[in-house]
Amino acid sequence: MSTAVKRQRRRSGTGSDVQLVNRRSGGSFFKCSESTDFFMTAQVCVLYFAKSVELTGVKEEEIVAVPTPISSRDLWSLLLQRHPRLLLLQDQVVFAVRHQYVAIGDQVVTLGDGDEVAVVPPLSGG
Repeated sequence: MSTAVKRQRRRSGTGSDVQLVNRRSGGSFFKCSESTDFFMTAQVCVLYFAKSVELTGVKEEEIVAVPTPISSRDLWSLLLQRHPRLLLLQDQVVFAVRHQYVAIGDQVVTLGDGDEVAVVPPLSGG
């Protein structure tokens, strides 16, 4: 973990939250709602399809430090931080991780370096 970032734990009635905090500014830039004993990151390739390409302006991108394990909802939040226009697809999109569909929700996904995460909005056409 870089020297500019530290891990903080906050105890609550349901477990602990992990929050990354920028040591220089003190502001947090990502919070993982899943209770974990340790924190790792993975470098993943995000593939965008159909309407998501139009909204992001890219077909694919590398994201260097994705927290893992991560809930699909937190992964969606991470992508929304990068591409706020994806909010137009809220409640309509699913992920495909290692060729398995994952709905946006509380499902926890463990990612590894080099994994592909596809953003799959509703498809139409004939």
